[in-house]
Formats: sequence, C-alpha cells, structure tokens
Amino acid sequence: MFVVAVVVCLLVFAVIAGADLLVANLNSDELSSMGVEKKP
Repeated sequence: MFVVAVVVCLLVFAVIAGADLLVANLNSDELSSMGVEKKP
C-alpha cells in the first residue's frame, strides 16, 4: 500500500511540474510576441 501511495505522489508531482513548464513556455512565447523578453 505504501508503494502505491509513493507512485501516486510521484505522478502528481510529475503532472504539476509538467504544467508549470507548459505555463512558463506559453508565458515566454506571449511575452516575446508582445516584444517583451523575460530575462532568466
């Protein structure tokens, strides 16, 4: 049962990380299209 809980937590973390990367990429593209570049 503990293994199942760990796997679920890892999957949730992966989904959240993927969503953050996707949002960051979309925001960068939108800023670039508006002529504003976000410095890293």
